[in-house]
Amino acid sequence: MGDSERSTDGYDLEDLREQIGRREILLGAVVLGGGSMLLNPSGSSQSEDSNHLAQAETRLSEVAERINDADVVNPLQTSTLHDEITRAVESVTDILNRYGSGGPQTEQRVSALRTAIEYYNTLAAAFKTGAALSGRVAKSELAVLYHNQSLEYEPAAAFDLESFEESIIRLTQAEIDPDAVTSKTGQLVPNQQEVIESLHGQRDLFDQHLTAQQAYFDTAKTIEAGIHAHEQSQYDAARSQLIDARDSLSGGIPQMEASYQVSNTGLSISQFATVLELRRDGVSKLLSVCEESISEKEKRAGANSGLDYLYQARAVVTS
Repeated sequence: MGDSERSTDGYDLEDLREQIGRREILLGAVVLGGGSMLLNPSGSSQSEDSNHLAQAETRLSEVAERINDADVVNPLQTSTLHDEITRAVESVTDILNRYGSGGPQTEQRVSALRTAIEYYNTLAAAFKTGAALSGRVAKSELAVLYHNQSLEYEPAAAFDLESFEESIIRLTQAEIDPDAVTSKTGQLVPNQQEVIESLHGQRDLFDQHLTAQQAYFDTAKTIEAGIHAHEQSQYDAARSQLIDARDSLSGGIPQMEASYQVSNTGLSISQFATVLELRRDGVSKLLSVCEESISEKEKRAGANSGLDYLYQARAVVTS
């Protein structure tokens, strides 16, 4: 190597390079002999990893807030939330799969993200089970409300609510210490207790919906038989049929005071309650005129009033 290559303005170029190699230069370029040697910022890869982790934390925090703001009792909302969780978990998992390693603080962030993902996978499974059950309950509702023939199943007993309950239990068992899933962006998971309570509410919704379906279906033929017996002046037979119908309707009226639906085209749970209450009122009117001692005029008036309630109930279904 010639002298021109070994020195620059009196400096030994090799010595300078050794000194530069030992120094931690974060930014800029060092000019040597009229040229330049660009130095990559030390720790740039760590900075990039930190940015990616921040993106992952923000994504999960946003999903957590979305769930906290949603009404998880409503099966129509949890179906959408399931899809959001799935996309977020896939995105964050991809980030973590590309992550290398870092210091203790960084590793703690990674651990929190992985813990949150485990929770979200369990939550998504519960939402998926609920969505599948909701679809079956909705299909049954159409068959019950617009039936033209006998059902081959009993709505109140044909559906597996236990699987949904078990998915809620698994979510309860997967509960995490909030401190373990906290980041600078906030909580990485939603309010776990509220989610569990809401899912129990959704389970009760399905139970009451199916009970209402059963009452609606069972009383259709019973009421028809009671009306027919009344028209034939067979008042004892009419009374027996109508009492059975009234009792079934009273037991099937949903107690949930809300407008939740299991499908966009079906009745809300409160509408179902209205239908059964109107039917019960109609049956009660018919029962009030199931006595031979009552005049024909009173019987006709009572029967017409009872039928009017039944028509109103049907109008709620078909409107």
